[in-house]
Formats: sequence, C-alpha cells, structure tokens
Amino acid sequence: MDNKPTTRFINIIMTGLFILIAITFITIAGSFYAVEQNAIRSGQEQLMQTLNYVTNNLRLVIENRSLSLQQFSEELAFKDLPEDPLAAAEKEGIIAAYLGSHEDQTNLLIQLDAEGIFSAAWVTEGGTTQILAEETALTYLQADPSFGSLFDGDPLLQNSSEYFLDNQSFVNLYTPIVAANGQVTGYLVAPLNLENMFKAEIFSDTSAYSGYPLVKNADMEVVIHPVESQVGLDIISDRQKQFPDLDLSDLRRLEEAQLTQAEGTLSYYSYWWDEENPTKVLKLGAFKWIDIGAAHWVIALNSDFYEHNRVPIQNNYILLSLLLLISAIVLIFVLLIRGYNKKNQAYEESQRFIEKQKFENERHQLEKRILKENKLESIGLLTTTIVHDMNNFLTPILGNAQLLMEEYAENDELVSELKEIYHAAEKGKELSTNVLRFSKVSEGQQDKSNDLSQVLKDTLSEITILTPKGITLENMITPDLSVEGFDKQDLQVVLYNLMTNAFQAIGNNPGKVKIRLEKALPPYNTELQKRSVVTREKQYAVLSITDDGPGIAEGLENENLFDPFFTTKGSKGSGLGLFVVSSIADKYDWQIKLDRAQKGLTVSVSIPLLPKE
Repeated sequence: MDNKPTTRFINIIMTGLFILIAITFITIAGSFYAVEQNAIRSGQEQLMQTLNYVTNNLRLVIENRSLSLQQFSEELAFKDLPEDPLAAAEKEGIIAAYLGSHEDQTNLLIQLDAEGIFSAAWVTEGGTTQILAEETALTYLQADPSFGSLFDGDPLLQNSSEYFLDNQSFVNLYTPIVAANGQVTGYLVAPLNLENMFKAEIFSDTSAYSGYPLVKNADMEVVIHPVESQVGLDIISDRQKQFPDLDLSDLRRLEEAQLTQAEGTLSYYSYWWDEENPTKVLKLGAFKWIDIGAAHWVIALNSDFYEHNRVPIQNNYILLSLLLLISAIVLIFVLLIRGYNKKNQAYEESQRFIEKQKFENERHQLEKRILKENKLESIGLLTTTIVHDMNNFLTPILGNAQLLMEEYAENDELVSELKEIYHAAEKGKELSTNVLRFSKVSEGQQDKSNDLSQVLKDTLSEITILTPKGITLENMITPDLSVEGFDKQDLQVVLYNLMTNAFQAIGNNPGKVKIRLEKALPPYNTELQKRSVVTREKQYAVLSITDDGPGIAEGLENENLFDPFFTTKGSKGSGLGLFVVSSIADKYDWQIKLDRAQKGLTVSVSIPLLPKE
C-alpha cells in the first residue's frame, strides 16, 4: 500500500497565498482610492483656476464693449452739434463703424431721447448699415427686465440682466448721450449677443478633451452654452422633458450647491448635451457667482474626470484585474485542495476496498477458468467417445454400401440410392472429424485453400438445403478474392454456425438472411491496419451475415457472447456456436465484429487478402 498523502505543505502554501492576496488587495484598493481622490482634487483646483480666468475675461469683455459704447456716445454727441453742417453724414459713418467693429456681437443700436422715448435704431447686416424699424427695436427693450431702472433716478447701470429672444441670450449695454454742457440728451442701448460674444472672445473649442464653460442665471436657466439648443432651458425641468429616461439626480445636487454657495467645486454624474444620445459620465465641476451690471450669473466649468485621468486609472484597473486573476487561481487551488482532502480522508478505506476487490476478482477468474476447463475436458471426452462410436457405426455402412454398388452396378436406380447412403455416411464421418478437431483430438488434415470466393459459393450450395421455410437467402459474392491460406472445413463451420444463429434469431417468422463478401471499404480497412505493426500493410476482405431478427438484447456485452456455454436461448442453445467461430478466427487471425446499430444483427468476419506481387 502506498504511503498516505499529506496536505501540510499545501496548507502552508494556501495560507501564504491568502495573506499575500489580502495584503495586495488592501494596497491596491488604497492606492486606487488615493489616486482617484488626488485626481479629483487636482482636477478641481485646475478647473477653479481656469474658471477664474474665464470669469475675469467675461467681465473684461463686457466692460470693454460698454467702454466702446461710451466712446461712441461721446463721438455721437459731438456730431449732434447743430452748428456742424457735416454732422449728419459723419454721424452715419460713426454708427456704421461702431456696428461693424463687432457685427457678430453688437450689430444693433437703439437711440432714445432724454425721456426714454424711441428716437432711432440702426442694424448692420453683411457689412451694410440701415435703419431698423421701431417695432423690431422695441422687442429688445420690452424683453429687457432692467430697462425700467434707467429712469428711476439711480445711477445708470453698465448693462442689463439677461433676456432671451429667438433661442438666443442678450444683455443690453446702456450709456447716456451727454451734451457739451453736461446735460443728458438721450440714451444709447446696444443689445449684446452673449452666445456669439462668448464663443468669439472667451471659449474656443480647440481642446481634445470633453468639457466647456457655461453661464446660468439665478433661476438656473442656461444663459450661455456651447450647444445653442440649450440656451434658455432650465437645467433640470426642461432637460427632463427632452430626455425623460435620463437620471438627473446629480444635476439636482449640483443645482442645490450652486444656489447655496458663492463658489465651489464638486464631482457629479451628468451628460454631454451635444450628443444625440447623451451618455452618462463622471464630471468635475467648478462654479462661481459674479455680478456684471444688473446681471447676476453663476459661471460654471466642467470636464470629464476619466478622460483626463485615463492613464493612472487604467493602471489601477490593470492591477485590480491581476488581483482578481490571482484570486481566481487561488480559489481554484482551494477547490482542488478541498477535493484532495476528501480524497485523503477516503484513501485508506479505498485501498482496503481495492485490495479486497482485487482478491475477489482473482478468485472469481480462477473459478471461471477451472469451471471452463472442466466443461471443455468433459465435452472433449464425451465427443471423443461419441465420434469413435460413430466412426465404428459409419465404417461398415460405407464398406457395405460400396460393395453393394459394385455388386449391383447394372441396376442404376439401386446404385443411385446406394450412392446417397454412401455420401451421407461420408458427410457424417467428416463431421466427426471436425468435432475431433475442436476437441483437440485431431489437428485436421484438410487441404489449404486461397480462393475465398469459390469456397464460399461451394459452402453456400451445400448449406442452402438447411434453410427453414419462410426464410429467404440473399448473397452477393465478389469473385476472385484470394486470401491467406485456410482450411475449407473451417470456413464451412464458421458459416454454418453463423447462419444457424441467424435462422434461430428469426425463428418461425418470415425473414431474410443476407450473405455478403466484398473488399473492406478504405475507412474500415484503415481501422483494421491500426491493430499492430504486422497488419498495417494488409488489405482485407469482409464476410458478413445479416439477419432481420430481434438482435441482441440491451445490456449484453459483445465479449460475453463469445464465451463458451454462454447462451440466450435457454435450454435450446449449447453456447458453443460463437465460441467455435471465435476459436477458428483466432486460429487464422481473422477479426470478428458484431454490429447491432440497425434492426437485427450483422456479424462481420475480416479476412486478410493475399498481398499483390
């Protein structure tokens, strides 16, 4: 018995691996969290610095547009002097120059008198300045929420708060028209297109990364956005109407933070609204409230967190994947160890069972062999006695029949009947010789033959008379098949036993028995050649006997059918038919195959052909 296996060393390795994985997991998890937090903090700091630049730039641009309007107002007041005959022409030139300087941002100018009554309006389109209708100009004043404060006595504001027209956002720049004597003679109002101004002067989308600044008012309506369709929308309710299936819970958190804090940074989940089907991303955001004139805005700047931190995050994911791989390996190892432990527990008991079973098998095989040898010995003695007695009976019959044929040679009818008696006695003597051969009393002295096709035809012509009524014989014999030498009587015995089994399988029912002799098909021939080095160059002929009986019952192994005295016919069978066939096949190295894949049974005998010279 082998030594009992031990798991001590494996248990030590397993414990060490668990500790190593735990340490690695804690380290990677901590590193991943630290990298992510550092990336968030760094990203938010950079956003806040950029946001301060954007905020200052926005303030300066609007102040610059306001100063430009004030300078234009001064020039216009000077040209309004009545004593200057060229004032009207030069005034039109000054207006055209002013409106043309920033045509995409302030292409419209409205002049009011000192009481705030509409005086005139101009617009520049395609480089051409023309008079604007009062009705159109008044829409910009009526939409302005700060317009009424111009005349309430308070100091004049630089600009109004925002308003929306045709999905665009505006603020109105204000400046008075002051005469040389210091008297206010009127006002100039210049609507500033915030979207165009922002894109031209502040935000230029040349970055390879996702992200952009935007401006919202105190009602959380979008004032400036790179996507023009977003201008004027409420960041929660209007977007929810546009995309009812999107999760905007983090946008609500962002809105709450912006409404309660003067400035700040945070991370949140949102979407890129310039996509046809927005995808959810983790954004870093910074915001700050500013006042420019009457406008009170929150300036926000955001970016895609993972886009800016792809490399360190990918490295952490790689480490995490390696950890998961190691964990999977350890889990498999643990499962193997568990199975090994179970095997270890049952080891000694299984060894005892194996030894016991081995002993029982050996004893059983010994008993079977002794029983088989006893039966064969008994049958050998019995058949020898019977054959010798039959020969004693047949010898005088043969002798007397021959004498009678010689004595009555002139009586043809009698001689014919005597010949039948003589031939029948000869057949009986041949049969006794065969029996002696199988009982190892005689080795057989038949002549060797090679023409398998002719021997098979002769044998079938003799056996045909034994065919029961109701059973049809069909044969297809390929001519001129020469095989390695064999005794004709051996082939007759094989064919007789196989056909007898086929007749008995069909019984009293109508049936059909097919005898076929042909060269083995290439796939089957290749299979036969693989048996040994000796057979790998041989070609085979196949003799097959097929019946349409019930076939072999399920559960019976092919090997059992060739055991001596094994029968499925009860008291009606001797159990020696297939045993005799297999004995002859072993003698010549023929191969026997049982095929029960179809109805009935096919027994095939593969016989080596003579090699071609």
